[in-house]
Amino acid sequence: MDEERGAKETRKVPRRHPRVRLVTQVEATSLGRTENISESGMLVVTRDTFEPGTEVKFRFSLPGGRSIEGFGKVVHSKSKAQMGIEFADLAESDRHAIAEFVRQACEEEASGHETSQEPNPA
Repeated sequence: MDEERGAKETRKVPRRHPRVRLVTQVEATSLGRTENISESGMLVVTRDTFEPGTEVKFRFSLPGGRSIEGFGKVVHSKSKAQMGIEFADLAESDRHAIAEFVRQACEEEASGHETSQEPNPA
């Protein structure tokens, strides 16, 4: 995914969970859009950012229309640009749906198949 943008991510510590691209509108106590998602959280692009440690309520849809709603905590923030939200209070069925979405997207990426990961219109 980072290779698609031409910049390979360099980290000293590997991520706990893989991230996959998901572009969808998200409400996180303010309005924005997701950039990517993992089993543990998501990156939200928004001009209305919050300080790390802030608890937020969020709502978004996975491709296929599955609505996800819960609470999380801002773990990093770039003022007026983006913030990383770690999932805190999330229904087990929603957590499972996110994990399944990420798993399928990783498999498709590994096999070289591109599929639309934007939500279907309602």
